[in-house]
Amino acid sequence: MAQKQGDKTELQRDILLTWYENPDATKKEIAEACDCSASYVSNVTNRFDNYDHMEAMLDRQDKELEEMFGDDIFSSIPDASGPSGPGLIEIYSQQPDNVAGYLVRGVILAFMLFIFYQMALVLI
Repeated sequence: MAQKQGDKTELQRDILLTWYENPDATKKEIAEACDCSASYVSNVTNRFDNYDHMEAMLDRQDKELEEMFGDDIFSSIPDASGPSGPGLIEIYSQQPDNVAGYLVRGVILAFMLFIFYQMALVLI
């Protein structure tokens, strides 16, 4: 059973990259290159048996980014599912009943009409 790419440790990533870049290398050679045991190399390569070109490319890129910017580069990325600001409907409904509020509502409506128009052009 293959695991997700984000579940790899740094050693596992190094083993998989070495294995991918040197397909003729033995488990012992990979173990020596990564400073671990051959049995651990075997466990990792069996665990991530669907390791392919795309995952190797992503792991190589992650490794380069961590070398350039430090190991905690990915820990500072904000969560996309976290709290967000008010939506367009909330902003629309919170506008006061005066000239400025009507102007903001008009801009929001014009923006929405433009978006729907663009979508219609793409779909038709």
